[in-house]
Amino acid sequence: MPAPQLLWADSAEPDTKVVLTDAEQAFLRQHPRILLGSDETWEPYVIAAADGSIRGYDADILERVNALTGANFELVLGCWSDMLAAARERRIDGLSSSVVHEERRDFLNFSSPYISLRKMLLVASGNPANIRSARDLAGKTLAVQRGNLADEKLARGVAGAELILLDDVADAILAVDRGEADATFGNSATLLAASRIGLPTLEVATNLGETLDEVFSVRNDWPEALSILNKGLAAIPPQERVAIHRRWFFNWGGDPKQLVALNPEERSHLLDQQPLRLCVDPQWMPYEHLDDDGHYRGMIADIHHALAKRLDIRLEILPTATWAESLQAAREGRCDLLSAAVETPERLSFLSFTPAFLDVPLVVATGQEQPFIDSILDASDKTFAVIRHHALEEIFRRRYPGIQLIEVENPRTGLEAVREGRVFGFIDTSVTIGYAMRKYQFTDVKIAGKLEERYALTVGVRGDDPLLLSIYSKAVESLSAQEVDQAVSRWTSVETVKELDRPLLFKIVGALGVIGLLLFYRDRLMSGYNRRLQEANRQLEVLSTTDQLTGVANRHKFVDIMTQEIVRAERYKSALSLIIADVDHFKTVNDNLGHDAGDRVLIAFAQLFVNKSRSCDLVVRWGGEEFLLLCPQTDLESATQLAELLRQRVAESDLGIGRPITASFGVAQYRASEDINNLITRADSALYRAKAQGRDRVCTA
Repeated sequence: MPAPQLLWADSAEPDTKVVLTDAEQAFLRQHPRILLGSDETWEPYVIAAADGSIRGYDADILERVNALTGANFELVLGCWSDMLAAARERRIDGLSSSVVHEERRDFLNFSSPYISLRKMLLVASGNPANIRSARDLAGKTLAVQRGNLADEKLARGVAGAELILLDDVADAILAVDRGEADATFGNSATLLAASRIGLPTLEVATNLGETLDEVFSVRNDWPEALSILNKGLAAIPPQERVAIHRRWFFNWGGDPKQLVALNPEERSHLLDQQPLRLCVDPQWMPYEHLDDDGHYRGMIADIHHALAKRLDIRLEILPTATWAESLQAAREGRCDLLSAAVETPERLSFLSFTPAFLDVPLVVATGQEQPFIDSILDASDKTFAVIRHHALEEIFRRRYPGIQLIEVENPRTGLEAVREGRVFGFIDTSVTIGYAMRKYQFTDVKIAGKLEERYALTVGVRGDDPLLLSIYSKAVESLSAQEVDQAVSRWTSVETVKELDRPLLFKIVGALGVIGLLLFYRDRLMSGYNRRLQEANRQLEVLSTTDQLTGVANRHKFVDIMTQEIVRAERYKSALSLIIADVDHFKTVNDNLGHDAGDRVLIAFAQLFVNKSRSCDLVVRWGGEEFLLLCPQTDLESATQLAELLRQRVAESDLGIGRPITASFGVAQYRASEDINNLITRADSALYRAKAQGRDRVCTA
């Protein structure tokens, strides 16, 4: 069997160590650690993981520098102004994510630039101050991070603008969102930071026509450190720099290749898992197969190629001889992904499934003398062949318990069984059977009917990795219909039938045309019924999980999602927080203004939560005037900050009743092995403390 094949990996040469002088080598022996400080809020340059490690763009660049030079540049995080002070006082050895400033040359030297980003002017959603250029900032207020000399200098150069200095980037973003400032300076990293703190509506008013060249800086009495750093930066190949940039900035730079926008936890997880091992069906053409050299081919191979490009990852094919072997490898955890899996109850024990990337009809092939059939029930007393261990077997045995099925290894052997009379028909997709009939010239076999069942092909993901499922689900959903159609047409357009005599050709074409029209009409008719049924089921699902007044999730939905998030938090040791909120004195609204006014308050309250939360958060009406906000991957401090923002927004709005109204909030962070009820109880206790202390406030558990 061929060795595992690595697909779609960026070519990389082995590390070639840079040549250091004797003085530089001596310096590294004397200084085994070189500490560079960075602002703890500057994602994606630096991201503090729960285990204490530091990830991000700067971490990856320094990791490559260390590998190439033998140095040990390390990152330390804190408030930027504190990092500046520590570098000036030589308590740390330099700075990361900094800019060349003459004012700092008295204690720092600067490396060559390691990243350049376009400078932008960022405003609140809808651009309420109508800022279209830097000239429009006259009379407006600009929020700038204190200690960011480049932004301070740029802001002071804007005629007529009022400057507000804030402690960090998050404060500047919040000031713009709250209307306390009209704009702030930033770049693609700032947009990402806004999304991470739940304010994805920050938008670009204009590009300022300049780039921000970021450098590392080291203490100016260590020239060897600067020389080593510059040698390491110069030795990183350009294509590797591009790959690192894509990894952390999610293609904000305008690269035409469409990358999937993953959050930092998903991106970090993906990096840790590479290369991902993919199991495939080695003999299921034209969908997929492994050729004699072990190369992966077929329409599904093309689709996985597109997915790998979108995720910027490496895939390694785990070679097997049969689909059954691939399933067994997935069951044993030897592969991370199953190329084209159909969801079945049995497989749910070891796999999770993405949305379908291809939905194809099933047909039955019989001998030429057999009549056409509309349903498997028309021939329920007959024997049919299906490919061994394909989901078809489980689907048909479950739906039609009395059906007689035999297993075959591949489509060719299935059609041969039909030709030889050992089975009445062979069931598979129209694409598979059509391809095999053409390739192997089964002129005495026909497609006798299209079945009601369809084959929804998904990517199977190992069941113990919910983050990988989330990542691949996003990738599958990003595929365009055109990409899928191109993959299908590429592999179904190959004709292998030898030239037939003209009269026979006319008869075949005429018969197939009539059959095709009938099947097309029937498929359109059934598709209409199916769409209406699916829509009805979707509406029932929505009704069962949605609060009818406010449109947010109800208790039933919360319990389901909360259970999943606790499993995720336990597995990946990630933070998970819960906010519980209650409208203050809500009874007086109902008593004095009527229940219609009370309903307007609740609807507006829920909508405010939805507008100010992230897409991954869950807003829940818990009962009466109480609402929950479930915040995955959010620690207590961040959740408290969000609750405070919500409290302020409530206090600033009349929620549609023309008079002031407030709300109280309780916040709790999930503790290891804690059950749902205990977490809710702690958050609820914090809420009652907020009410006891005078309402209109946030308390934490």
